[in-house]
Amino acid sequence: MIKAIIFDWVGTLYQFGGKGLFPYSEKVLKELEGKYKLAVISKAVSDNVENRLKQINEIKDYFEVIVADIDKTQTQYIECMKKLKVHPKNTLVVDDRADRGIEIGNKLGCKTAWIKNGEYSNIIPNEKTGKPTYVINSVEDLLKIL
Repeated sequence: MIKAIIFDWVGTLYQFGGKGLFPYSEKVLKELEGKYKLAVISKAVSDNVENRLKQINEIKDYFEVIVADIDKTQTQYIECMKKLKVHPKNTLVVDDRADRGIEIGNKLGCKTAWIKNGEYSNIIPNEKTGKPTYVINSVEDLLKIL
């Protein structure tokens, strides 16, 4: 049973190019809030971490844990789950990149939802990344599968 959801930021909840949240992002978070523990882990270039946190600030109240760093690592996901007090098997990782969040989530034993849409949809899950638990078109599809 899923108890927590760890979201990627850009390409998942926030549009590429600084265009703001996807129109459905806040609606989805409102629907999931209270049912699941929510977190976000975002990779930002070194001079952009603070800017990334400002972007997330717009909807920060939905998240129990927020991580913005110059890289995404297994350690960040493990620490995030510790703070949320959840086990990997009860955690869903949602990401638009198979070669980052989905790969890390799979290696840690989490359930994963790959957003097969947008800038990184051409990076197909493979033997190294592992197969995602779910393939979706946007976070809005989470409302249909959870």
